Amino acid sequence: MKKILLVSLLVSALFLPGLSAQAFEERDVKDMTVKERFFLGGFLGLQLGTQTAINVSPLLGYRFSNRLSAGVGGTYQYYNDRFFGQSNTTHLYGFSLFSRFRVIPRAFIHAEYERLSLRSRVEGPGFEQGPRSWEENIFLGGGYRQPLSDRVSLNIMLLYNFNENSQAYYQNPIFRVGVDVSL
Repeated sequence: MKKILLVSLLVSALFLPGLSAQAFEERDVKDMTVKERFFLGGFLGLQLGTQTAINVSPLLGYRFSNRLSAGVGGTYQYYNDRFFGQSNTTHLYGFSLFSRFRVIPRAFIHAEYERLSLRSRVEGPGFEQGPRSWEENIFLGGGYRQPLSDRVSLNIMLLYNFNENSQAYYQNPIFRVGVDVSL
């Protein structure tokens, strides 16, 4: 229910008059300096309750053209699961490479390779963790970009993780909301 409410609020915000797509004209990449082609951004995640998860994922990207951008990102996740009086706490961290291809003015395809260092979950009684190892995830999906000003945009993405054996705390589909800020 909380996810439905959050999605409804975000979609509603896209249609507020002050945030309309026509309010901000995007500059042609050909007219930008090299510095202006770079953008910072990322997303934050927070889940509270029996399972607590905190995700911080900054990114740095570059616009190669009006339709193609790519970049690098970092990820840190804190995860704590309190179940029947026991607690499991772990930290995940890593990096990602991403690419976005705009198919129409506001919609884009997002592809991402992520490499995470994590301690895998071990099946059995209690909350035992295995040794720390590296995991690779491949995300593919689509997104919508809503300009908030001439330099700031809101991104909403729906992604699918193609690593079906992922030990990371992802559940398909993955819903992300983030911000990009042009330099």
